[in-house]
This record gives sequence, C-alpha cells and structure tokens, in this order.
Amino acid sequence: MKMTQTLYLLFISGFSSFPLGSSEFHLIKLPKTYQEAKSYCREMYTDLATVHNSTDMNMINLLSSTNTRAWIGLEIGDVWTWHWSQPGQKLDFLNWKAGEPQNNNQDACAAMDQHGKWFESGCATKRSFVCHGYSDTSGHIFVAETKSWRDAQNHCRGLSSDLVSIHAAEENEAVRNVSVSQNVWIGLFKDPWKWSDGSNSSFRHWKPNQPNYFEDQYCVSAIFIDQGRWNDRRCSDRRPFVCHGDQQPTSLPTPPNTASKLTTTKTPGLVSVTSTTEMSTAAQLTPTTTVQVTTDGVSASTTLTGTSAQSTTWPLTLKPTENTPSLPPGNLILIQENMTWIEAMSYCRKHHIDLVHIVSEDSQQKVAEKAKNATSPHVWLGLRYTCNFNFWFWTSSTADCYLNWAPGEGTEGKYDCGVTGAIQATGRQQWVGLPETEKLNFLCYACGG
Repeated sequence: MKMTQTLYLLFISGFSSFPLGSSEFHLIKLPKTYQEAKSYCREMYTDLATVHNSTDMNMINLLSSTNTRAWIGLEIGDVWTWHWSQPGQKLDFLNWKAGEPQNNNQDACAAMDQHGKWFESGCATKRSFVCHGYSDTSGHIFVAETKSWRDAQNHCRGLSSDLVSIHAAEENEAVRNVSVSQNVWIGLFKDPWKWSDGSNSSFRHWKPNQPNYFEDQYCVSAIFIDQGRWNDRRCSDRRPFVCHGDQQPTSLPTPPNTASKLTTTKTPGLVSVTSTTEMSTAAQLTPTTTVQVTTDGVSASTTLTGTSAQSTTWPLTLKPTENTPSLPPGNLILIQENMTWIEAMSYCRKHHIDLVHIVSEDSQQKVAEKAKNATSPHVWLGLRYTCNFNFWFWTSSTADCYLNWAPGEGTEGKYDCGVTGAIQATGRQQWVGLPETEKLNFLCYACGG
C-alpha cells in the first residue's frame, strides 16, 4: 500500500491549521477584536480555541514561528470557581478548615495544614508542596523546597506530573502523611476565567505576574514568542486568533471579472495560481474550483470548495516539479544535543529555518552523511504522524513522493498519537517513528553555507 500524499497544510495567507486528536486548531491572521474573533470562529469552525493540556498548547505553538499574539477562547466570568490544577479532575471531595474558603473575589490557592485540613492562601506565598506520583501505585512526591503555588505547579509539571489533586478522605490522609507535618500546597486554585465554548478545562499557561486584570483586561491572548504563555488583554484590542473544530461549509457569491486575472494551465479546467491573492480569487470563482498552486519550487493541484477567501484548509496533493531543489550540504546543521521532537523543532525555527525534510534520494544521502556524526542512535526529522487522519507528513510547506521507511514502519506500522519521524544514525539509515518525548540529536536546515 502506498502512503497517501494528501496533507492538511498551511497556505501562506491569513491562515494555518494543525490537526490534533479530536480537535483541529486554526490560526487566523486577521486582526479582530475578541468578540469579532469569537463570532468568526463560531461561524467558520466551532469556537475560539480551548486548551485542555500542554500537548494542545504545544500544537498551537507550532502554528506560528513569529512573535504573534493571538486570542484564545478564555474570557472573564462572573463567578470565581475552584479548580484542580491537573486537567480533567472533578471537584468531588472537599476538606476545608472551619471558616474556609474565604468569601472574596480574588485569585487564590489552597494549602493543607498539618492536620490535613485545607485553607485558602495567597498564591505568592512560598511553601513546600506535594506532586502526584508517576503512577497510581507509586504514591505522592513531597518536595521540601519552598515555592510559590505557580512555581510549585511548574516544578511538578517538569516531573511530568502535577500538583496533587484529592478525591477521597483516604487520599487526603495519604497526602498529609507525606507532608511531614508542614503546611503544603495542593493543586487547588480559584479564578474567574471561563472558556468560550463552555468547556470546564482547568489548564492555565499564564506568563509570570499574569493575569493582572488592569484596564478592563478581560480576554486572553497567547504569546507565541514566549512559548505561547498567556496574557490578559483588553477585549477591544485587534489581533490574530486561534479557532478549533472542523471547518463549516459555506457558500460564497461569484465575484465579477476575477477569472481574467488567473491563468489557465495546459490541463483543461485547471487554473494556475502563484500568489495568495490569486488563491483567494480562485476560492471565490465557483462552488468547486480546481487550481494548481506553485510556490517555493513545488506545484500542488487541489479542488477548492466554496469557503472564505481569507482562510481555507486545502487537502493538497503535492507533486515536485522538475526543478525542485535538493538541500546543499552547507545548509544542514547537526545539533549534537538531545531534545524532544517539539524542543528540536522550536530550536531549529528559532535559530535556523526548520527541522530538516527529505525531498529526494539525493537529499536523503546528504542527511544520512550528516547523521553519521550524531551522538544518539536516531536523529529527528521534520516528520510527524497524525493519528486523526492516519498518515505521515512533513511539517514544512513542501513534500515529496520519496520514501525511505525501515521495514514495518510508515504505512506498514501501527502508531499511537504523538509519534514523530527520525533517521537511523548508522546502518541503512532508514526512517522510523518514535515517541516525540524521546530525546535525540536533530538536523536543522538554514539559508546559505
């Protein structure tokens, strides 16, 4: 069975998207107020983006390598609500001290005293804390070092854990027992924020000292240059935004006198476009329009269905032209540091262009030669598997029919979500799928020598 070459790609206009699990995120680069952005997302997709966990946040970060600030679907609410830090945990057990929690409308966090009773506290206070164990059987982790609640949360998440959540009296007693008679942070916090789509996600990713609620800052934007961390902003500000959900079908009228601006190819009925303006025009020609896109030396043919001219997701079947350039040796940079796939991609995009992609047998040979100097058994490539659509794709805007999978890999393999591509550093130097959390050397490509 041949690997399908149909990919969901970003076209460099006002739009990019990335499929993830049961959701799909779309960065819309059209500056709008928060309410305008919400209306747009509800009309074109499902709603402004809801972030359920750090994986969602990492995927949203991949939508932009610029310093863009973009609205997400978090907004101020009327009710201050307690949440567990660990996403998806129900508030089904409480053990407050008498007189607690306090009846006030301000951010707060919860701690446990030496008797196992909970009390409300300012989140900036430094105290010891308890993280969840690495599994249901490994108990809890007591950290004696004193930190603010948010720094304690970051510490636990750095251990691939979170601040402890408590759901029964027995678990509460177990946390008290490991806390060695100290007041400790637990993973309970209070805030007024709610998600536009009504989700109860408790995941938060604030910048330090945020939110500050200054000057009617009642809506939230993610700052891509700062790992997507969040900042509360005035809802009247105009900025790009992130939607989630499947694209809704729409119908657009045919604009007058636009077909004459486009070029007909040698294939009957196929329109050639070479710019985002022409793509927008083609998207409005008829309810269904077939176009050929040419960009960066790669041609792609696709059928557009009626949709917004400013933001469209196209299934593109990419076909390299005869002049598709291979990667010169000077453009390949081997980073002999072990990072996760997402860390490696972020590094390459910050310091160079991107993780390397392989478009031909010639570029495979050049990548293989560089990989021989790696200090890890495999080397990350810009190759990712989507479990939502069950295919592999290159994260750059180009692709190719060239494949070099090891036996049992690629379309022959069975993968979970979160799998990415690597090249064997030695031997036949074929491609394999590995969990993105593994730490490997990686190859970037850059301009010039």
